[in-house]
Amino acid sequence: MSRLIKVQVLSKFSQFNYSKMKAIHVIGLFIALFWGFQNSTMAQTSSNHLNLELNDPRRLIQKKPRKPINFTPAIAIKPSSLLLDWLNNKINLESRKLVKIPVVIKFDDSYRLGIDDAFIGTSDADIDQNTIFFKLNDSAMGVSLLARLRYICPKTSDYCAVWLVGYWGSLFDSDAFDRSLSRENQQGVTKWAFDVREVHKLIEQSEQNRDIKVLIESP
Repeated sequence: MSRLIKVQVLSKFSQFNYSKMKAIHVIGLFIALFWGFQNSTMAQTSSNHLNLELNDPRRLIQKKPRKPINFTPAIAIKPSSLLLDWLNNKINLESRKLVKIPVVIKFDDSYRLGIDDAFIGTSDADIDQNTIFFKLNDSAMGVSLLARLRYICPKTSDYCAVWLVGYWGSLFDSDAFDRSLSRENQQGVTKWAFDVREVHKLIEQSEQNRDIKVLIESP
């Protein structure tokens, strides 16, 4: 009789341990599923936040920290003949000095899908027979020149006047030491190469119709 009781007690104890182990297993599985869901949600949230940051248009004008460059006034933009002579003879490849020049950009249409003309000046009224036109190269810029112009230029005008920083001439000319190389378009207009490195800022209205000077990188 006592043996039968022992067997029954052991059987119930075994059933209790099995039920306890089963409950622990279920609880552990629930905890694992819960943490897996939390980690997945956090990863998705982090990914969405990163995508929002990458698509933020304000990132277009963000620049990597660098040593500030100082500029000093060099020569007036008028008369154009003296300026062109200075650019071709004083700014040479060996010095590789940056210049800051006021440039008027004319877009090819209202959608601003391209640049029609670029010339030295402060407004679209500065075009005359002596105007210095540019063939702009933006290959050294992280974000294209057109993208930067679309972001900062007024939406109500077909042209934009900006200060451009860059090098007179082009690094990709066949004769790398001839900074005076130019190109003529189908209309016979000479376009001088300018290697753009930065869009500095818009030209203020107060700067228009004044004796603006080209600036050159300080030693």
